[in-house]
Amino acid sequence: MYSTGDQIVHPRYGAGTIVGKKKLTFKGKTRSYHVVELVGNRGEVMIPVEAAVDMNIRPAIEDLTIIEEVFALPPAQLSDDYRSRQAKIQKQIQTREPEAMAKALRDLYWREQNDKLTSVELKMKSSLIKMLSHEIAVICAETTVEKANSQLMGMLHRMIQSDEPDASTDESEST
Repeated sequence: MYSTGDQIVHPRYGAGTIVGKKKLTFKGKTRSYHVVELVGNRGEVMIPVEAAVDMNIRPAIEDLTIIEEVFALPPAQLSDDYRSRQAKIQKQIQTREPEAMAKALRDLYWREQNDKLTSVELKMKSSLIKMLSHEIAVICAETTVEKANSQLMGMLHRMIQSDEPDASTDESEST
């Protein structure tokens, strides 16, 4: 399914590039493994070839379009009940799907601009930024995790600025 050079996302270890295959024998059984170099100099992991699908390994996004499209949409109104809010965001994070994670980040970031986030929500936001930054870094050649993080934060800032009301708009025009 995957081959050398493919950029993938592991649900636990994050984004990386398959740099080769290795065969290892353990207790008389030989298995093939994908060797994945994790983004950000975090080392390598080996994934059994036959288990890659069962482990929810997925291809990395191809470009930033999906994130840009999500950030261009209006944020979802999050519940005032923190438990309900956190449960919704946690579900989105658990999918490990880029669109769901981008939506969760957009909604948390938007809420933070207009209200306070709980300490749990701040950790969720930080985790989402980290996961998406790693994925951006793996797909953008010569981009470090730090640059990807800055790029993502810039996208979030532009999202907020584009949603601010135009100061020149007359109130009577909007009624």
